[in-house]
Amino acid sequence: MKENDLIVVASSNEGKVKELAKFLNGAAVRVTILPNAEAVLEGVEGEVDYEANAVAKARRAAEVSGNLSLGEDSGLEVDCLRGAPGPLSARFVSPSASPDERNEALLQRLRNVPRDKRTARFVSVVAIAEANGEVHVFRGECEGRIALDAAGEHGFGYDPIFIPQGYDRTFGELGLDIKNKISHRARAMAKVKDYLISNV
Repeated sequence: MKENDLIVVASSNEGKVKELAKFLNGAAVRVTILPNAEAVLEGVEGEVDYEANAVAKARRAAEVSGNLSLGEDSGLEVDCLRGAPGPLSARFVSPSASPDERNEALLQRLRNVPRDKRTARFVSVVAIAEANGEVHVFRGECEGRIALDAAGEHGFGYDPIFIPQGYDRTFGELGLDIKNKISHRARAMAKVKDYLISNV
């Protein structure tokens, strides 16, 4: 790679792209969203495996853009649900369910589960695909537990019901400053940043 290379994020979520770009500050890359991402990535995701999803998205973006590309897949794994919803986290309940509906459905499934049995983790897998087809994969995890009730307005997705290990409040309550230091995505992206810095 050369300094100031462009890295294309295989996502239609502008908020996620901005978040990923912040993690790459200092890596001498310019981050942009994949044009027409929703259509370009249609049918790519669907495997019940984070790495397969991330790699598929990164490869499709690299193929279409001709640039270094990043694909990310993440999910919430609840131990007493045998790791569900996992890679299907974004489609838990139904593809059209809102984040609030997914959170409420998960809390209902755990309504009789005691606090010490509500262990869970967020997982993020990031794939970097080069135009020549070479792919590098990075993984980050954040251990914690599921709260008894949703709380907090910060973040997105399952943040209002996830309490990270070492804290007594949800990501939704803790805010982005703390989340962006300890989250699964922060940990995966720290590895990505190290890789990009060492290869620029």
